[in-house]
Parts: sequence; structure tokens; C-alpha cells
Amino acid sequence: MDQSTSSESPTPSPPPAALRAFVDRVALWRIRFAWSDELVAAACDALVAGLDSPALCRLAGLSRREVDYEIPLLIPEVLGELGLCAPQSDPRTDAAALRALAALTVRGELSPGRFVAETQGLLIEDPKADGRLAELCGAYGWAEWNDVADHAALDAGALAEARRLAEL
Repeated sequence: MDQSTSSESPTPSPPPAALRAFVDRVALWRIRFAWSDELVAAACDALVAGLDSPALCRLAGLSRREVDYEIPLLIPEVLGELGLCAPQSDPRTDAAALRALAALTVRGELSPGRFVAETQGLLIEDPKADGRLAELCGAYGWAEWNDVADHAALDAGALAEARRLAEL
């Protein structure tokens, strides 16, 4: 039988980027940086990119009226079906959120100053990153307190740290 017409062709695995994008959005939702309806959109994007699970399909089909109640119930199920653990308030979740915030900053969707501010409530296990982000937060605060209008050097430092963290 000609293999090009065989119905037993292997199913291609979803691109890792699609899974990473979805997990990043879940991590941002967990730290209350992303809205519930953004998770519905992320679920739709994940399905289009090739991820598939029954709970992911249900998540993608939620109405605005259902999202706030259903998402906390569905997320553990979706992640379990995708072979991942449910997000908890622990350093792994915060590390995923930190990477996601860094990626948003590198893509230009989040300002470097906002990136630094949003990271302040996260548990960061990397002492280098924790120290650098705390230093940048203090510098941004000093600049704001002293009405320093030009934050170019601070933004460059924050962007460099975001690039480093986004690659982890």
C-alpha cells in the first residue's frame, strides 16, 4: 500500500511554542496579570496551533459569563491533560510568570519599568535575578521620587534582564 495514502500516519506533536505560550498565559493569570477571558483566547490559540485535549476545548468555548467561575475549575484539568501540573502559589509558578513577563517585555508588549514593578511580588529563586530586579525597582523609585524624566538607562538595564530571563 502506498504510504502517502495510509490513514495510519503519525499525528504531529504540537509545537513547543504553542504549549509554552499557553502555559505562560496560565502563569500570568495565576498572578492576576492576565484576565480570565485572555485564557479563553489563549486556549483557542493553543487549539489552532495543534494542542488538543477535551478540557482545553471546553476552556476555549467558555462564554464571558462563565469564565470567572469555570476557569479555576478547568485549569488543573487542562494542564493535567497536557501532562503538566496545576499552578500553585509556589516558586515554580512564579518562575513561569517571571519568564512570561520577561517575554512580554522583550516583545515590546510590556514596558521595562512595568516589568520590574510586576516582578516585585513574585518569589524568585534565582539570587542574581532577584537582586538585579530589586536594584532596578529601587532605581526606578528613586528616579520617580526625584522627577528624573529620562529612564533610558534604567529601561536598558531592565530590558537586558528581561532578555536574560526570557531565555531561561
